[in-house]
Amino acid sequence: MPRIGMNPARSQNTDYKPARITLAMLMHMPNNTGYFERRFEVMRTSLESFMAHTPKPYDLMVFDNHSSEEVVNYLKKLRDEKRIDYLILSSRNIGKLGALQIMFQAAPGEIIAYSDDDIFFLPGWLEKHLQILETYPKVGMVSGMYIRPH
Repeated sequence: MPRIGMNPARSQNTDYKPARITLAMLMHMPNNTGYFERRFEVMRTSLESFMAHTPKPYDLMVFDNHSSEEVVNYLKKLRDEKRIDYLILSSRNIGKLGALQIMFQAAPGEIIAYSDDDIFFLPGWLEKHLQILETYPKVGMVSGMYIRPH
């Protein structure tokens, strides 16, 4: 059956402009037993530190690689509270490389700050990475690792 007329949303303008930086985090927690027993708390701490210690503006993208219902519900709640801008829920685990391909193609920002879901972010982490990117414009990627003083 053919449609009649034109979609009224087609001619609407939007003020959407992506942030320069997309924070991208990959998650996978199929259950809360064995290896994954305390992963929900780790993931939540990682995500909260990611958001708390990153200066705005940014767009937050989370890719859930087929986690448990508890994790998915938590992520949907954050999305509904507008704390997550883009939430991608995979119906099956497509592996890390498959998830990264989707995330990096979908991220709207000029710069992608990627992390797994088990890192604690300290204040100033992004500023230091951006300083390197801006000082050396031909650099394609910056990676950091916190090393405790001895």
